[in-house]
Amino acid sequence: MKKLIKQITLFAPFFLLVLALHSILIDFEVIFPDPISITEISEEKTQQTVTPKIEFRKGIWSRIDYLSYLLSELGKEDLPVDSTPEETMDAIKRILIGQRILLAVILFYMVLCFSVFVSRMYKAWFYPHLSYILYPISIFWLMTKIFLHISLIVQGHYLSILGLLFFVASYVACILALHSLGKDASETKTFETLRYSSNLEEEGRAPQSQGNGSVFSFILHFIVIIFVGLLIGNLVYIPLFLLQKHYVTEFSIFILSLVLLLSGFYIYNYGKVGGEKTLSGFQNILVSASYLQFRFLRNGFIGLFATLLIVLFIVVLFVLLIFNIDLIQSNMGLFGKGTEF
Repeated sequence: MKKLIKQITLFAPFFLLVLALHSILIDFEVIFPDPISITEISEEKTQQTVTPKIEFRKGIWSRIDYLSYLLSELGKEDLPVDSTPEETMDAIKRILIGQRILLAVILFYMVLCFSVFVSRMYKAWFYPHLSYILYPISIFWLMTKIFLHISLIVQGHYLSILGLLFFVASYVACILALHSLGKDASETKTFETLRYSSNLEEEGRAPQSQGNGSVFSFILHFIVIIFVGLLIGNLVYIPLFLLQKHYVTEFSIFILSLVLLLSGFYIYNYGKVGGEKTLSGFQNILVSASYLQFRFLRNGFIGLFATLLIVLFIVVLFVLLIFNIDLIQSNMGLFGKGTEF
């Protein structure tokens, strides 16, 4: 029984991978009926009319393809200028951007499923951290799918029983995977060297300080920083701004290529620094890619938390200033007397 549970928890990310593919290809829409003239019909028909219905719709991929085709048709040059609905095109563009962002999030979720499976397979030390991110989100997502399929079965779509069984099985697999975390603490963890890669401490020691430096070196560094900033701004930032303004597609391909190259560079370095001798080069690359996603998620959460703290600090400071001004105006009347002159 324990071996069966272990196999289920190992392959639980593949169930979630199918869940993500299902959302890309198939979607659902809750239709609320129009309650006009409900009082003129019988009570039974009223209950049937008011009950919302769930219908199958094409997934995110098909919606993006359809919206792109619609924009291309509306933007043709042979159409009269007066017949081009600018507001409609702007609305479609906003919807298309939202759908593309949603598709990117789902693709990132699929990569996360792969990372959890790889890190669990090779017993990497960061596997629990990735699992605590993946499985709670998946449990909530699976609950929505389960309720949707129950509603479809009630409406008479009996083929949805198969989908319901799959999503319930995936839900149970996620619960078992979460429950098993921390119970294998006695197992030997791999890729421990990568714990120190963020601080450049691959050998267990931090870089040493080189002294305070003189005032002249400080001024020289300040001038060099300003010069380099101006150089980067004129030669990099301004051309990139013009590129993304006039060539959106080409700029997106360029940025994606740079991100892929940078990711490949980090994956190669992680494999060199923390690779296990007992694994092949390809296996080390797989775990290094999983570790890159772990670092991305960790740094993203740290950046989000720091941003929230900064926003909270600014809001509290602004509230204190407003409260101070109100207190001075109500008790001392300085602002009121100043306006008399």
